[in-house]
Amino acid sequence: MSTVRIIARHTGFSIATISRAINEPDTVSVETLAVVRKAMQELNYEKKKKIKKKSNIFGVIFPNISNPFFSELLGVLENEAFHNGRCILFFNSRHNLHQEKIAFAECKSHGVDGVFLVPHTTSPEYLETIKNLSFPTVLLTQTSSILPSVGVDHIEGGRLVADHFFSSGHINIGYIGPISKQEGKYVGFINRLNELGINISEEFQFNAVEGTVLKGFINSCIDEKQNLKISALFCMNDMVAQKVIEILTESGFVIPRDLVVVGFDNTFSSRILGITSVSQPMQEIAHVGFQEMLNLIKENKKSENYSAQLLLPRLVLRESSLQLKRK
Repeated sequence: MSTVRIIARHTGFSIATISRAINEPDTVSVETLAVVRKAMQELNYEKKKKIKKKSNIFGVIFPNISNPFFSELLGVLENEAFHNGRCILFFNSRHNLHQEKIAFAECKSHGVDGVFLVPHTTSPEYLETIKNLSFPTVLLTQTSSILPSVGVDHIEGGRLVADHFFSSGHINIGYIGPISKQEGKYVGFINRLNELGINISEEFQFNAVEGTVLKGFINSCIDEKQNLKISALFCMNDMVAQKVIEILTESGFVIPRDLVVVGFDNTFSSRILGITSVSQPMQEIAHVGFQEMLNLIKENKKSENYSAQLLLPRLVLRESSLQLKRK
């Protein structure tokens, strides 16, 4: 196997010059660099890979720490890190792709061993750029074949809510959340209702994202006699479900007598406020994700494709959706 000393002897340059040409090519002339690289090729020289010193720090990039689900998941993830002798460096991307990219740059500058990410977008082009970074990235709650990922079967979560509404006798149903074929909970919810012979009017589907003002939509669901046009409502997360309940309560309606409300995530607030919610197994997401990260670091290689690890959700019934069965 060729060495720096052999290349120096072959080219007539000093060992220091050869070393600079290999490790700091900008510090030598173009002519010298060309000679050295030609010699490297002729002599089958392979540059030794630098062994990256582990920092025992993992970056965590979440979109909204004010969302109880993400704050709880961060706590569980930090606990996993603690028990594995690691530390967490957290970044809040604020649902902003630019902020997310800045967070990745900071992770690189801090020499993290890897990053846990809830991405702003799962577009293949963007995920490929992340894949090419020097450290591994594991997606949490969202899945992809481009990067290792651990998520919950949102389609099944939507189906669970649809079955709950149907078994309770509801046919006038509403939905608040992203309306897209890429939104698993929406797809599972709508498709299952269709299988059960129930179609949701577009009037009662509110295409919302976090932070959207809901009061206008809620008011549109109330008729001129101050009665609700729907009897059951599925919300994209517990934050939205809580807001809906607050708006309706302020307007004199009683939950669940006048409207059954179901959220998603099974956060601490849903447990305190008695909101029925689809539970994402946070402990399992964090544990499986952490083990995936440790394996990636140990193997130190990337695959062309990855199989997403999908965990099953469950519906936790509470006061907000329990009422006398409708006939």
